[in-house]
Amino acid sequence: MLCQKCHKNLATVRYAEVVDGKVMEQQLCSDCLTSHQREAAMGFELTRTPSLKPKEERPRSEPAIAQQACSSCGVLSSHIVDTGRVGCPHCYDQFGNQIESILEGLHRALRHKGKVAKMDDTRARLRAELQNKRALLRSVLRAENYEEAARLRDEIRILENGLFVSEQGTD
Repeated sequence: MLCQKCHKNLATVRYAEVVDGKVMEQQLCSDCLTSHQREAAMGFELTRTPSLKPKEERPRSEPAIAQQACSSCGVLSSHIVDTGRVGCPHCYDQFGNQIESILEGLHRALRHKGKVAKMDDTRARLRAELQNKRALLRSVLRAENYEEAARLRDEIRILENGLFVSEQGTD
């Protein structure tokens, strides 16, 4: 479907606005949506968008890294840091560290910590420790430290067996 505003580009966004109780819907391309939001923001600002930049200041050596472009889609890493939007799945591989620092600045962690199903403390601790060990195993493997990886693998197996036993005992 073509953009209902410029009639040139492919519409990728469904934009809905409620005016006087009536819903006004448009199919827009990303360029027209950006220009429409810019025009709407000139009048007044209802909410303030949180900054997506990490809280700590960047070191002097990072501006060269900030101007890297994705080899697949061409999006600059500085654009990702400023807008919080990536261009394609390959951006996550190429700019992973910068994206992680943005998420840590916004959420204080890389993992979402929302509501959790009620369970006893022992199982919850076992699961949390198991997740931490698995994440540590991935980073150790990335660093090619195979001795440490083998030790972590064995610890994970022990934790999995303990979790299995504790879940069997509750049924």
